[in-house]
Amino acid sequence: MGNGVEENMDLAELKREHDCVEHGDLRDSQGRFEKAIAAYDRALMIDPEDADAWYNKGETLFKMGRITEASKCFEIATKLYLGE
Repeated sequence: MGNGVEENMDLAELKREHDCVEHGDLRDSQGRFEKAIAAYDRALMIDPEDADAWYNKGETLFKMGRITEASKCFEIATKLYLGE
């Protein structure tokens, strides 16, 4: 029974993480970059190995002119995409 509860928590957390990424994407598309970054950060607190969240955060930071931070996000995303 314990495994079922853990699995349900994992699924709930994954859904929450996915929702945070989608919220970030929406805010980015609206030009609300600070809110997008906050949403991506929430997603990354749940799953720090989500390459898409890192990449999307990098894109938003780049749009904000925060190139150094964006580059770090792209580097992390690339390593995760490559399985490094």
